[in-house]
Amino acid sequence: MLFTFFSGLLTRLQTSAPKLRTLLSSNSSQSIPSCLWKLGRLNHVAIAVPDLDKAQSLYKDVLGAQVSETVALPEHGVYTVFVELGNTKLELLHPLGEKSPIASFLQKNKTGGMHHICIEVFNIICYIIR
Repeated sequence: MLFTFFSGLLTRLQTSAPKLRTLLSSNSSQSIPSCLWKLGRLNHVAIAVPDLDKAQSLYKDVLGAQVSETVALPEHGVYTVFVELGNTKLELLHPLGEKSPIASFLQKNKTGGMHHICIEVFNIICYIIR
């Protein structure tokens, strides 16, 4: 899944863990365009959670993290909450509606789990063309 934001010189690329595994398990680095080796920093790790209130409480009240307000993204079928804990940023994902891709993920992973990672890249066009 590609989901891009344009921010300053960097573009954030959000990719699913299976796609990243495919990229990393490639037999030859020659098959990967050079622009993909110029990755930026890890922006966040997204975690699907079955109980958003409980997860927010854990990070805020127990771990002392800065926790954002819940934001509904109906076009993606999710509620999102960003958690900042030191130099780490997490995105908590919770289903918005029965057809949410997160609902499907949680049916297979009842206790939740890592859904995707977001890595900043310098040239999103290179990745899209690939």
